[in-house]
Amino acid sequence: MIGARSMTFTPFDPLEWKSTRVSDAALSSLKREIENILSSYVGWYDPFCELIQNALDAVEARMDAEAASGTAANYEPIVSIYVDLKENLLSVTDNGIGLDKEKFEQFLAPNFSFKSGNTRGHKGVGATYVAYGFNYMRVSTRVPGFEASGRIVGARNWLRSSPTGSNPKVEPDDSAHHNDAYTKVDRGVSVTVRFDDSTHPKRLDWIGAKTAETWLKILSVKTGLGAIHCNSRVRVDVTVRDATGAESSISQLGTKYLWLYESAPKVLRARDGIKEQARVFTKHGPGKKLADRFNNLHFVYDTWDAAELIELLGTALDVEERALIDVHKPVVSVEFGYTARLWHAFNESLGLRAGYRVLTSGIQLAANNMPQGEPIQVPLNRNIGRQNQVHFLIHFESYTPDMGRKGFHRELTDLAKSIARAITENHLSKLRGLLKANTGVAPDLARQIAINDWKKDMMSHESAAPLTLRSPHFFKPTERVSITSAPTREQDVIALFHQFVAGGVIRGISVMSTNERFTYDGLFRVSFDLSKDLYLYDLEANPLGVSPIVANSLQGKITEPMVLEYKFSLDGLVEDVDAQEKNLKDIDLCVVWETGSAFTERYGITTLLIPENVDQRQFHGVTHVLTDPESGARLCDLIVLQELIASLNSPGTTAETQRTKYE
Repeated sequence: MIGARSMTFTPFDPLEWKSTRVSDAALSSLKREIENILSSYVGWYDPFCELIQNALDAVEARMDAEAASGTAANYEPIVSIYVDLKENLLSVTDNGIGLDKEKFEQFLAPNFSFKSGNTRGHKGVGATYVAYGFNYMRVSTRVPGFEASGRIVGARNWLRSSPTGSNPKVEPDDSAHHNDAYTKVDRGVSVTVRFDDSTHPKRLDWIGAKTAETWLKILSVKTGLGAIHCNSRVRVDVTVRDATGAESSISQLGTKYLWLYESAPKVLRARDGIKEQARVFTKHGPGKKLADRFNNLHFVYDTWDAAELIELLGTALDVEERALIDVHKPVVSVEFGYTARLWHAFNESLGLRAGYRVLTSGIQLAANNMPQGEPIQVPLNRNIGRQNQVHFLIHFESYTPDMGRKGFHRELTDLAKSIARAITENHLSKLRGLLKANTGVAPDLARQIAINDWKKDMMSHESAAPLTLRSPHFFKPTERVSITSAPTREQDVIALFHQFVAGGVIRGISVMSTNERFTYDGLFRVSFDLSKDLYLYDLEANPLGVSPIVANSLQGKITEPMVLEYKFSLDGLVEDVDAQEKNLKDIDLCVVWETGSAFTERYGITTLLIPENVDQRQFHGVTHVLTDPESGARLCDLIVLQELIASLNSPGTTAETQRTKYE
């Protein structure tokens, strides 16, 4: 820990660097200049953006200096962000290049900057905004030969006072820092601002974010932590103190923009999908389905640099747009999700105030290696709803938005819209069929009422006459089944399935009832009430398991009753559906011995007995999914016992057999 050191400066007026003689007229002019700067900052996250971008610039400058001196290996760049919801303040500390005495006394003056055009901000307005946009700002610096810590108080109120008011000064402050990160740096800067009713924002707890993990996600979308050109060496520490005084912390190595596809189960790079479509078309002609690894995707994503954009969009760009691309070298990234609810679900997962959205579909513009401003809508000419399924990040090089955060020039905004529209309509639309289906028509009302009544009756019976058997002496594994020959009829299928459930081969299914008088065979629940490890997929120990995402999201939960159907062959179910005796929309799980062949004329089957499709397994034991061949929509889950047994006995051989049969 670096010890405390004495202050080495006398109180100073930051505005003296703008004029050696501050008359009333000059002071009024300076006030107007500062007010104009402050009025350009209208975003809720602007204080975060300014402090974080300054910290990142400082550590990157030191990285360059350490590299030049041959000491890069000894330096770990760190940016520490402290959000205090109880005290309503924000503190950002870095172990970067630091401020010497001259810069310490100059950098708060308007339009005075030490930065070059390669940094995130270099117009000299950010520090002025931080100093005069708030009524409390503290800045501390430590460099070889100089250390100081000072605060400026009441600057925001001073701007609104009469011209005769005395200028606020930066005065020495040797009090303890709100966050102890600064005490641990060998050199660097720490800046703290406090919010009140005259600032924007007024209260940091307004959005409802209470934990460090949540704040890190937000700041990776809204500030320079969401770097377009990632820096994998910078360590980011976030600490949040909530209203009760409890603290939470999280660390992340690297700065990068938050993309939903990076945590999704099944994704594909757009160019790879287009290439595979072309290959299959050339080899098999139209209508040939791509292999399973290219289907039922959560996201399609990609990134193009300026040269690739020109090649990709071709004649979709006019002469002026090509010229702008040549000057500003845009880098375009996109994620195309199967449903707009993916972004809605992310926002809900943050637990923020009702209706508040951090990440949305649309076009997020960026410059100076950071997102800037709010997203704008993709102006599609056709398939309008698809604009809610794409999120673009378009970064312009060699460009800085207008002073503060007023925005991008109209020509660049129009270019971004044109690029996003052309990519969506001309390229991403070709890959729509590879995404998971987001379709479904509500079943017939009368039939649904009958099914719901059946479920209610069975739930009442379950409650009135529960069946339990608990003893440490039973359910001992014998590592074999008591049925000695392959099933020949539906009753054998039922018996074998129930033995698999009781023996733990299939885990988590609870059969509520069977019913020979109703349309369907029975009801069941799926329970995730045992240890999570029992449900997790493992190629050797638990090949019928689910992915960690499914296990984590359903841990401890028990589903409502679902419809179960038994058949010797899937052909029997196809015949029932064709005869309109049963409806696939009602059936959640069908257990069969074999698939038969009738399904091939009207349905598709996705096998889950290959490792790359495990993420599609909704609960333990499911082996296949019956799908709509046109849309890829899930119709019902299947447990095909014959193929389940083959997979357990010989997983490697069966996987290849499954790929050959179903792909």
